[in-house]
Amino acid sequence: MTTEAQPLPEDTGRKTRVLVCTNGSAGSGKSTTAAALAYAAAKKKKKVCVIGFDKQRDISRLLGYDDPDGDEDLPTLYDVVDKICSLAEAVVPALDSKTKEVIPNLWVVLESKKLERLDFKLAGETAREMWMFHLIGELRGRFDLIVFDCPGDVKLATIGAIIAGDEVVGCTKSQEKEARGLTELEDKIAEVARAYGHTGMPTGIDWVVITEGVEHNSQGKVYKDMENQLREAYGDIVLETVSGDVKVPEAYTAGQPVTLFNPNCRAAKSYTKIGRQMSLYR
Repeated sequence: MTTEAQPLPEDTGRKTRVLVCTNGSAGSGKSTTAAALAYAAAKKKKKVCVIGFDKQRDISRLLGYDDPDGDEDLPTLYDVVDKICSLAEAVVPALDSKTKEVIPNLWVVLESKKLERLDFKLAGETAREMWMFHLIGELRGRFDLIVFDCPGDVKLATIGAIIAGDEVVGCTKSQEKEARGLTELEDKIAEVARAYGHTGMPTGIDWVVITEGVEHNSQGKVYKDMENQLREAYGDIVLETVSGDVKVPEAYTAGQPVTLFNPNCRAAKSYTKIGRQMSLYR
């Protein structure tokens, strides 16, 4: 596979929305959400690029690249940080893990396990929190949608993504740990905005996606109560709840976005509706 199979889109000056899928807690469904929304938008003919920030490399795997570090010909985000290539040069076509065919309208910037060294790598940089802000201009105007998939913390990678982003998507489950992670995220965004708000960065959480909810109390009253608390706390920015669906872990095992793996399952339909609620497509 080469990038000639699906060349990088030209900069037409199109309006680009940059979504940041994040939470202050790990295991909140960020990669699942990023991949599902990205594929759903690409299916609707939108030009989409996903950028992975996590050393675990889950989003890379879901978009067709099981081990980016294992192929020296594949550029990664760490290569961009290391100034081996530009961000635009690191964009590669997303692949269907099952067929190995290019997924139309969908691209990805691959992750590396070396991203665990990011804080150390950028330690000497001035205003290092703005590292992605200085890079993302290479891709704005080329894509309708850019989706950042952040690691399960609010350290330098996530902070850089938020400063470079347009909208924060807080991913959570109807459980105490992940819900508390949203509160920690809000506090960090407010702190960062005091220093970098002049960039036009988000100043709070724009959307909340409950990635593993329950439909009624009989499935777990504690979980349903937590979902109700989230809706009370965040109001209209809480989108369609993605009910627990065995197809989500099956899609992860298959290395595919759930919206590709089984577009008719409950989770895929929920993510497709979420994309409409966010006006990513009609």
